[in-house]
Amino acid sequence: MPTHRPLFPDLLFEPARRLRVWEARLMALFADAGYAELRPSLVSRKLTTGTHATLGREKLVLDGEGGVSALRSDFTLALADLLVVRYADPPRRVSYAGPVFREPEGAWEPTERFEVGCEHTQPHDDGEDADRALCTLLARVPEALGLSGGTMKLGHADLVRRPLADEGVSGARRDAYVRALSVRALHAVPAAIEGLGDGPEARLLAHARALLDDAPEASPYASLVRDDLEAIERAASVFREALPATVPVRRDYADVTGIDFYTGPTFALWAPFATAELAAGGRYDALYPQLGKPWRAAGFCVRLSRVLDLHEAHPELFTRGDA
Repeated sequence: MPTHRPLFPDLLFEPARRLRVWEARLMALFADAGYAELRPSLVSRKLTTGTHATLGREKLVLDGEGGVSALRSDFTLALADLLVVRYADPPRRVSYAGPVFREPEGAWEPTERFEVGCEHTQPHDDGEDADRALCTLLARVPEALGLSGGTMKLGHADLVRRPLADEGVSGARRDAYVRALSVRALHAVPAAIEGLGDGPEARLLAHARALLDDAPEASPYASLVRDDLEAIERAASVFREALPATVPVRRDYADVTGIDFYTGPTFALWAPFATAELAAGGRYDALYPQLGKPWRAAGFCVRLSRVLDLHEAHPELFTRGDA
């Protein structure tokens, strides 16, 4: 994405126009599916708490009264703060668009990023229907962007969360095991779980190897995670029916980067030459109970800043001339 100030992008004529075209297409796509826009404030006095990946990365500002506020760092958390205060029962389908501000993880990333997304919130146990509807909606995102190819990767954090809990692994060992899987570093797994004992170490190493080899049925925990594997297959079936042939579906059993947030199947849209996913989401049923509401939720976010970067570097991947 054109960045003419350190960490903050100045979008000149064509990138600015392209951003608005994509944003309008996606918001129209969501509206056609029954999603209505909410736009939480860009500034919040409430600093986030919990275990979400953006924690500790907010951009803090001084307000006119000498207090400290945080710029909006994550739409999902901002929406949650808004919904639990203003609604006794949640709006079922909401969409959002705009910038978020957070400290970059890599030196090449901007602090200000542009995002569009949606969330399906339900007070009752119809999560599977909501997941199916979200998968179908996400499958239409490549066409809306004019993206000619890509890959939809599916995962499930419980494929690792359940075995670790079964073996009583927590704290630094758990974090190191998850980190090794996230970077597909099987050689780092033994050091991560050292000291657990021969039995747990052997089982967790075999599990990591099975996930990285795309052979979860070979894991010693195969029966423990059977329901989670079936959930991935249900999502894969929906995507195969809805996605164009140029966007194949791939199961990424070792994708556990959202283990502290997601509670169900996760999905991510990748494209050739992209250094990170262009869209990602999943089910996060623990979020609202932590805020005092017995609601379930799932959603996804399209990271338009990354799509702009990809278009600038590889315009040949995009087929729609009006973008």
